[in-house]
Amino acid sequence: MVYTSTGSSRRSASSGKSMAGVGRAGFIRDPSGLLMSIIRTLASSKDGHQREYEKERLEEAFGENDEKLDELVADNYEELAVSIKQFGKIGDRISDSRQRIKRVKESLQQCKSLLYCRQDELRKLWIEGVEHKKVLFLLGQIELVKEAPQAIDGFLRKKHYLHATELLRQTLQALSGELMKVEALQDIRNELISKKLTMHDGFINELHRQIYTNSINSKKKENRSMEGSKVKVERRSSTDEDGGIGKFDDRVLQLEQLDLDPNEDPFKLMTVLVESLARLQRIPEMIEATKTRMDRHINALITHTTVEVTDLAFHDENKESENPKRLLQLLTSLFDKFHCIVAAHSHVLSVLREVVSEVKPPIVLYDIEAVWAKIQSVIEMLLHEYLDADNVAASSQQLGFSEGGSLSSHFARKKVSRQRVAKLFRFDGSSHAISMNNYLREQRAQRRTHSIGGGTSPLLDHALSTQKVCKPNPRNITVIFGPLKKFISEIETGSAYSSGKKCPLHDYITDYVQDVFIRQIQYELKKDFDAAMKVTDPLKLSADQSTLKSLGSYRSLLQSTVVADQCMWFLYDLTCSLDSYHDHFLTMACSLLQEYKEMSIQSYRGVVQPESEDQQIVSASWVRDADVNDMLRNLDNWKVAYGGKAQNLHSVDDNFTQEARFFLEKFGDESLGKNSLVEDHSDLKAIASLHESLEWMTSRLHKFISSIKKYAPPDTMQMLQNLAQDYKRMSEICLLCLHIELRLLCFYHLAPMFKNNSYDIRGVDSMEHDFQITKLTKDIASVDENLSGALQQEKYNYIFEGLGHQTAAILIHGAKHIKRISPSGVKKMCRNVFTLQQSLTNITSSRESHLDEARQYYEMMYLMPDDLQAQVVEQGVRYQTENYVEALNLLHRSKPGSGNEQTQSARVQRLRAIVTEQTFKKEHADEMQRLYEI
Repeated sequence: MVYTSTGSSRRSASSGKSMAGVGRAGFIRDPSGLLMSIIRTLASSKDGHQREYEKERLEEAFGENDEKLDELVADNYEELAVSIKQFGKIGDRISDSRQRIKRVKESLQQCKSLLYCRQDELRKLWIEGVEHKKVLFLLGQIELVKEAPQAIDGFLRKKHYLHATELLRQTLQALSGELMKVEALQDIRNELISKKLTMHDGFINELHRQIYTNSINSKKKENRSMEGSKVKVERRSSTDEDGGIGKFDDRVLQLEQLDLDPNEDPFKLMTVLVESLARLQRIPEMIEATKTRMDRHINALITHTTVEVTDLAFHDENKESENPKRLLQLLTSLFDKFHCIVAAHSHVLSVLREVVSEVKPPIVLYDIEAVWAKIQSVIEMLLHEYLDADNVAASSQQLGFSEGGSLSSHFARKKVSRQRVAKLFRFDGSSHAISMNNYLREQRAQRRTHSIGGGTSPLLDHALSTQKVCKPNPRNITVIFGPLKKFISEIETGSAYSSGKKCPLHDYITDYVQDVFIRQIQYELKKDFDAAMKVTDPLKLSADQSTLKSLGSYRSLLQSTVVADQCMWFLYDLTCSLDSYHDHFLTMACSLLQEYKEMSIQSYRGVVQPESEDQQIVSASWVRDADVNDMLRNLDNWKVAYGGKAQNLHSVDDNFTQEARFFLEKFGDESLGKNSLVEDHSDLKAIASLHESLEWMTSRLHKFISSIKKYAPPDTMQMLQNLAQDYKRMSEICLLCLHIELRLLCFYHLAPMFKNNSYDIRGVDSMEHDFQITKLTKDIASVDENLSGALQQEKYNYIFEGLGHQTAAILIHGAKHIKRISPSGVKKMCRNVFTLQQSLTNITSSRESHLDEARQYYEMMYLMPDDLQAQVVEQGVRYQTENYVEALNLLHRSKPGSGNEQTQSARVQRLRAIVTEQTFKKEHADEMQRLYEI
């Protein structure tokens, strides 16, 4: 608001005082308060000046209010004019209405007086109207009753079961009431009563079809939990009057919408069927039929699913009837269907609980645990058949497996009782049966292709209902155990089993695996082991090439090793497939590997430890010698044999020389008998095959150990690692035995060639090499023939390389046993060396230079005793001091007139001094050469 300057100055002069009831803008807030304030002010004023001042203030305030009122009127003139005009019209209408109400009251009073005069006539007319209305209602009801059977049939054809039920109930109620005495409706009444008596059977059949068929094929399974809540409305008693036939309550109208297809939602249709049976008061019959027919429906479901799987398998490229994956496909399909069936039963039970909640006396319902129990019993029968439990259990009992005792006892030889008599004839594989089965499959396939619902003829389905998706076999459990275990867990979770309690199917599978399947596996492993190990000579029975190719191995492996490996990995597959029982299978694997180790040791001892007490294979005894083992394992050629690298070629050559000297010192001048060696060289091949097999088995066992880490406990892992070490040690023992055996063979043939022998040859016919050389070359060639295909190249080289060093050492060492030697004898000895060198060169493809040294050693026998010292100075030291001394002694024995014993002793001392001096010079030169290179 706008204030005047005069008013503002005056309010300033009044030191902020204001009149009571007057606001800052000068408006009167409360007239009564203002008036009382003015009266108090005037009454308390002492002079006229104060009264004049109050008067001026009032005049000023009224003046401001007049100005503001004029301004507001000017600003809102049009709205104010319209409001006044409308107010005037409203006032006129109110006055007009009062006049008309007054006239109506007068008219009503007049009508009341007139009606009172005609009261009897009006009552008569009202009674006649009521009678005519009732007659018309009854005639309408009669028309509806006449149309009811046809309408009910129409509802049933369209699967609007609740409408049909409610219409039937209403019609029968009407026929039992006011229309009872209408004789013309008696036939209709009898027809509807007959429908009521039989309709519930159709509803029950349809409910079962929805539970066991449509609930599986429906695409709206995921919305089943929501549908129950959507159809819940306030329930009304089925006996309430709805005002006549054909008038349905809200629950009927919401459960069944006539413009929708009931087949689109089977769960809603189940609700409709249960509600319909409740209105027909047939819930007890429905519950009893559901419990009675459950077994039959589930068996029919299994039969139809089996037919589907066999039809799909018929068109598959892999038509092997033993394929267990078909059983897995069957069970997977059945598990999905069983879940749908259980969900359908759960929905039906929820509707039943709602329906029977108000029924007196209460009706006893079945529970979902009964459904799971029936499903489990049917699955048990199915598994019992496909796992061949009866035949396997009977065979395991005949085999006499006992729960007590060690697991290794299952691999011991036992007397097998008579097997069950097998069927002599089967006709399911005949040409007639095959052609008929193919024809029936084609017929079903055509029906499924050309029909919307995919339904097939029950007769055609029954024709193949006795067929199996695969042959019964206890090993089928390995394929189905994982999905079966998951299904069992879902059952126990859904059924809310208490802690520690298991479902019957879980107990059945546990009993089958522990009491039947594991026994059968033990029997099969025992039979395979008996076939591979309990033969005449298991070390000479090698695996065929196709088996080796499948294993990716190019080495010669024993059949027993391949069988042991297959059994080990078969148990690994069982461990992975039946992971709940991995302890059983890993224990069996440990027992199996331990058994095979013992059998391998026995087979090895059968070769190297003959039954005769006076016969002892020297190589086998040397292998057990710690000194021999340590010496051979520390050499570079041993490292090279196992994939290592030598320091240089000179180190390998030095190792061969060191090894030859070691064997020469250990053997000494002893003589070997024929029984001290392995006579049959095929036995050496058997040892070589055992070595390769055990080494390959060691690598396979390490792979097995790394694969079972997540299953095996620490003690089992430690046991398997110990077995792997035992296999490795046994394979090394076999290789060392071969290595030593071949060198002892050289001692056996060459040592007798020198003892008490004289090479003082005079005739020309005696220049051919010795027969011992011939025998040795033949034996070496025979050993090479047996070992060439049985060993890897590195191991083969380890056996044969160094033989030249060993034979050269034996030949040089044998010089001290020769009585005398002539130039012709030297030639003969050189021929011996050449023959050996040629034979070994053909095997090792190397020059065998150490045999050249042996030949040069005997060529020194052409010299005179004094010339030997000069040759050592000229050519350097090539042999050991004792070899030079023995050569000098042989020259003295072979050349008469060389001097007496004193002369010989002096020459020996001189020769020792020369060899020592030359050796020192050579070592000094080598040392200076190394320093120069550095």
